[in-house]
Amino acid sequence: PDMACTDCHAGDDHRVVGRGVDLAATDSPDQPLDCTGSCHQQEPHEIAALDRHTAKVDCTVCHVPTFAREEATDMRRDWSNPIHLEEANKYRADITLEQNVEPVYAWFNGKSRLQVPGTPVRRNADGAVVMAEPMGERSDPDARLHAFKLHTGKLPVLTDERQWLLPIGVEEFFAQGDIDHAVREASKTFYGLEEEIDYEWTEVIRYMGIYHGVVTDKQALQCLDCHRPDGRMDWQALGYKGDPMDNPKYARSK
Repeated sequence: PDMACTDCHAGDDHRVVGRGVDLAATDSPDQPLDCTGSCHQQEPHEIAALDRHTAKVDCTVCHVPTFAREEATDMRRDWSNPIHLEEANKYRADITLEQNVEPVYAWFNGKSRLQVPGTPVRRNADGAVVMAEPMGERSDPDARLHAFKLHTGKLPVLTDERQWLLPIGVEEFFAQGDIDHAVREASKTFYGLEEEIDYEWTEVIRYMGIYHGVVTDKQALQCLDCHRPDGRMDWQALGYKGDPMDNPKYARSK
């Protein structure tokens, strides 16, 4: 409560330190904004078992146990299902709000992979188009586990061999509610697609950074929140055979 935005984000020459939640590149790559170095040392806990984590676990994992704790946040945006707001007399996508949401966890080395317009979409194993995701894996020396918001939705994709993600003319859609017209007109403007196009509505996902809402040590995650059979971590998905706590290599004391 006693901090201002500029306490962390002050930069120079109109370049703000830090990066947006969309995982796009930062304005100041040579000035990374990170808890360790910006606010405190690499091993701040004075407890050996906790300080061993900081080399591979970002502060957000334990100190942002949930997000949207006070106000609900947009977790899903389905553009294929227009919703009419009678009081405002306008339309919007079908938005799902949630509150006090648990993050998802993934390796992140500071680099991101984004879906580029005019290129074939990339899909994950479930068939969803991946709009934005962090890069990194367990063996990456520059990667640490981070907490993320996983946002989902539906967007239009060309069904022909191009497989492009299509834009939506939102201003016209908000006023008229004709989502098909909004897709076709925006595709003409953005891509120059004058021909009759065929498209389908496709599931999309994007990882979004969580950099605020940090809690104190008493409110942070405790060991068994992660290191138990029904804990938060999907250890195999993160590159482990199982819970590393069960491996004597990781259980030793300093």
